[in-house]
Amino acid sequence: MGIETGFPGERRIVIPQQFLDLIQDDPLSGDLYIHSLGYMAHARHHLVERPNGDDAYIFIYCVWGSGFIRIRQQTIPVKANQYIVLPRKTPLAYGAENDDPWSIYWIRFNGEKGKIFARDMESPITVPPSVHIRIEQRIELFENLYAVLCGTLSLDRLNYANLAFAHFIASFRFMKLFGTVHEQPRHIEGIVNRVTHFMNENIDRKLTIDEIARFAGYSPSYLYRQFVRQTSMAPIDYFIHLKINKATIYLLKTSMTISQIAAKLGFGNADHFSRTFKHIVGISASEFRKQDFRL
Repeated sequence: MGIETGFPGERRIVIPQQFLDLIQDDPLSGDLYIHSLGYMAHARHHLVERPNGDDAYIFIYCVWGSGFIRIRQQTIPVKANQYIVLPRKTPLAYGAENDDPWSIYWIRFNGEKGKIFARDMESPITVPPSVHIRIEQRIELFENLYAVLCGTLSLDRLNYANLAFAHFIASFRFMKLFGTVHEQPRHIEGIVNRVTHFMNENIDRKLTIDEIARFAGYSPSYLYRQFVRQTSMAPIDYFIHLKINKATIYLLKTSMTISQIAAKLGFGNADHFSRTFKHIVGISASEFRKQDFRL
């Protein structure tokens, strides 16, 4: 039996209909506007069924685990680092694979430009982890959308969010341009620089030493020895410290709950995150937020 919403750490925003009526005729962003958006982590038993189709296009970006799309009598697997845009008014279903449930960012949107993105993105497209893909910056774009729409809604906020959404989805359609348009070194020098870049790009995942080594192009044992020699810390321990550093930023600068932060950073559950946070920082996450520590 599948469920559509209500997962631990889940976040979602639904734009009220009166604001949708207002924005769809707006000349600034009425050709591409958001209906709702959200994020869910390790969403076991997630299932959405629309036998009569959805009134909006649906963008899904899978950052962890796996799921499926069922459309036009065909079941399509969706894996980590893939995205897809589902067409509107077409019978469909989608959900998580229970043995490896997905973590996804999703946005329902509409407008004349929506059909263009849906047409070009109706099959899963891979966002390959690399030094130029800028996964972390893309996630920050989503967080910007979410933060704007969390506030008291107004026409200005909606227009800003919709224009920012156009940038966000363009970062997928024009992936190579998004990865290279900003100045970046042609090569990231050194094992530690390459590996820490990869860790930051995948901060919301549960990376293994094998995955890190495969990205860096070394054997796990060689990578481990070199990383410890240069940092005095094992790669996975270093990765966990990066996660906790990111958590401190979320605690101070967002209203996300501890459960939501834990899910977003790939800890699986809030208890594991809380124990890890206290072990590294020395105080609990809730106490850290209460004392408003400065980084």
